[in-house]
Amino acid sequence: MKLVILGKGGQGVIFFSRAIAQAAIKKGVSVRSTEIKGMAKKGGTVEIHMKINEGMSGLVRRGTADMVILLSEDLLPYAKTFGENIFTFNEDEINTAIATVPMRYVNTFLLGVFVKRTALFECEDFINTLDEENKKSFIKGCEYVQS
Repeated sequence: MKLVILGKGGQGVIFFSRAIAQAAIKKGVSVRSTEIKGMAKKGGTVEIHMKINEGMSGLVRRGTADMVILLSEDLLPYAKTFGENIFTFNEDEINTAIATVPMRYVNTFLLGVFVKRTALFECEDFINTLDEENKKSFIKGCEYVQS
């Protein structure tokens, strides 16, 4: 699977990608990834290319991504250059995350939403890879989708 994760600095894009990579490795599949950070500390674009169980390079060529995970809506035109299957979070999911967990863990809540909505992984694949606070937020995200 070829994934591209796009967002802005401060949204936890790199954490999001590393959690996915750890879950994939835990399942026994290979992961290759490339981080393109740009001006991440200043709110600039952060771009992660990831190949799960394929290829020797982490770079995903434009137009070939199986899925683009979009964490910042204003990057939608750029996301479309990688592929047509673009995963976004709706306003209710984002607002619930902000209202439910501390701001620092909003991305972990959204990771739980992503895992439940896509079924690429099981929530259990992430439980042992996260620290306690991230685990709590992740589980709340998984439970939010179930309700």
